[in-house]
Amino acid sequence: MKYYPILTFLLYFIIPQELFAQKLFKSFVFQMPINEAKAILIKESKTLKNLNFGKETNYSFRKRSFVEKNGKLISINVWSKQNLTLAQATNYLKKSRSFFESENFKVVYAQENWSNPNLIMKNLPGVRFVDEEKTVLIELYPRGQGSVYNVFITFYNYDWFLKRARGE
Repeated sequence: MKYYPILTFLLYFIIPQELFAQKLFKSFVFQMPINEAKAILIKESKTLKNLNFGKETNYSFRKRSFVEKNGKLISINVWSKQNLTLAQATNYLKKSRSFFESENFKVVYAQENWSNPNLIMKNLPGVRFVDEEKTVLIELYPRGQGSVYNVFITFYNYDWFLKRARGE
């Protein structure tokens, strides 16, 4: 019991808060202040505007990439850097799925026609992945019509997503 004050001090003041935070992507942490997230986007803009999630894919952060609630970062959206044709969108989906699977993300949901933007159900993601630690959930999905498509990737905190899905 005589060490209790020392342990309390260490837990609250010495051990960095980042050890308890759950990363969404790179330097971005679930529920970090949105102003900090925007500052990271400005500081690391070259890197964040040229992301590869699979061979010959090019994704980008945008000013509207952050989803916030009460000034805290909830999720992150990135999308294909340029508009894609139907064939390019199909390739992006396939290559990005292979990339996340190679990074040990487990597919927990996939539509039957997940790689065909014309046949995918629009109100659902094409593919959902979860990391091994069950801290990050990723959705991969196409949007577009006619000859113009984009592929989106959304990063969520796993626990937050489950609570939202249950209506909590």
